[in-house]
Amino acid sequence: MTNYHVIIPAAGKGTRMGRTYNKLLIEVAQQTIIEHTVTIFQQDPSCKGIYLAIQPNDREQLTKLLARFDKVKKLVEGGRERQESIHKVIDELDVAVDDVVLVHDGARPFVTQSVIHTLADAIQTHGAAVIGVKAKDTIKVVHDQFVTETLERQYLWQVQTPQGATYGVLKQAYNMAQAEGIIGTDDASLLEHAGQSVFMVEGNYDNIKVTTEEDLTNAQAIIEKRSETKHV
Repeated sequence: MTNYHVIIPAAGKGTRMGRTYNKLLIEVAQQTIIEHTVTIFQQDPSCKGIYLAIQPNDREQLTKLLARFDKVKKLVEGGRERQESIHKVIDELDVAVDDVVLVHDGARPFVTQSVIHTLADAIQTHGAAVIGVKAKDTIKVVHDQFVTETLERQYLWQVQTPQGATYGVLKQAYNMAQAEGIIGTDDASLLEHAGQSVFMVEGNYDNIKVTTEEDLTNAQAIIEKRSETKHV
């Protein structure tokens, strides 16, 4: 298995859930969302370091909350946007240029170690890779409420995280985006803009991003389902 480091953007807000605080501090099954997420990497022998991008006003609470996770190496003050936050963490990393670095949403607490290992191996082989699942629904392009095109579903994937690359490749992509004023929708889009081929690794549909109240209900259901079996 390929060793890796992981960056977790954790400066989220709870506005869409009607919260006045970071949504990652919402509790599900006696633990906060960020604890569930960090635990996945803490328990993975292939993970060599966890780095979080945080809001300054969350530092004290997150420092206490994550004190038991010895793989958490640094809490870095993030920027105004996700891309800026991740870039700040990238600049703080002290790793080799060919080390594998993943970026994983703090609000995705259900990625599995087996998928992470497949992703890390793919990055080692191809230089960059992402996790995704095949689109289940027909996707249409719509302008002014009228359908203008129906896309071929067999070629469509819903992209998740982690995403990543070797450190040198990832840092170059972020530096190029900053220099050119490019704002990407995800890490892979910045890698693509930099001319890097990105390999797709098939994940699973449980790897949801907890964003709405409905997602919290789904998260509880996934935890209950997994508690019935040993799930890694």
